[in-house]
Amino acid sequence: MGLGKDKLLETLRCPSCRGVLSFKANDELLCGACSVTFPIVDGIPRMLLSPFREALLGNGSATGVDAKQVATALSFGFEWQRFPEMYDEWENQFLGYMQPHAAEFFRGKKVLDAGCGNGRFAHYATKYGAEVWAIDLGPAVEVAARNTESVGQAQVVQADLHNPPFELESFDFIYSIGVLHHLPDPEEAFKNLLRFLKPDGEVQIYLYWKPERQPIKSVLLSSVSAARQVTTRLPHSAVYALAYPSAVAAFMFFVLPYRVMKQVGPLQELAEELPMKQYASFPFRVCVNDQLDRFSAPIENRYTRAEVLEWLERAGLKSPQVAENFGWVATGRK
Repeated sequence: MGLGKDKLLETLRCPSCRGVLSFKANDELLCGACSVTFPIVDGIPRMLLSPFREALLGNGSATGVDAKQVATALSFGFEWQRFPEMYDEWENQFLGYMQPHAAEFFRGKKVLDAGCGNGRFAHYATKYGAEVWAIDLGPAVEVAARNTESVGQAQVVQADLHNPPFELESFDFIYSIGVLHHLPDPEEAFKNLLRFLKPDGEVQIYLYWKPERQPIKSVLLSSVSAARQVTTRLPHSAVYALAYPSAVAAFMFFVLPYRVMKQVGPLQELAEELPMKQYASFPFRVCVNDQLDRFSAPIENRYTRAEVLEWLERAGLKSPQVAENFGWVATGRK
């Protein structure tokens, strides 16, 4: 459904030159400055520049493309097409990632979801009263459009985080949850997003953590990293098949013991040291989803709290904060 033609022309800009767009036809946008055209397919503006438009939209042969970035987009497209479900549990997860902001924070704000995946977080931001522009590089946008069409003020756009198709300094709030650490240069992508944030606007990101002084988690993560050297080279369908036994093992060795130990007073403290305990409050398929994510995405970067704080400080953000949430939730004001 999206936000309608008038809103598209008001908000979208050419990602190459920031030129104003017009409708060349009902299914195409034209840049008045550089004459580049962008198709609208299934209600989704496809605002990609070469070589991504050739690599991901099939418009000719792609040369000079970042193969890993394309592989990442296709990997997540495969993932979200197989895990399109909207679970009630996603809402609490979203609010956890948005701390210290509550649902009321979103009302009346213009928000950018940078790397929207299946659209679950854009769904809730819109539900809370924001006008949300949700972008993703790959075919996940098809799923995101379906998951946001019932909530009104949301528009999904296929676009590159490095070249968002918007006016500079046009958003009140930008969030990117679980996306930047899968990019070739995460900090550079983060700094680029800040160009689209209004003065005094806020940004919120979630990044994978690098365990410190946690020997069990460090050993487990090292094993996962070793396995990724093989799994990231396999076909997506093969990794999808492997995600199920991996999730079963996670539930048997960590999630189910955590659920039991939390009910036994003397064991509660020990239970909190178990890895993967976060899946205790989610359906089993969420764990399968995350195993596919973990073993399929070509790039995975991890950070300490100090490293994430340095991002915020180097970007010159005011009131920088980094909080723990099975990773790092970082926020700052421009």
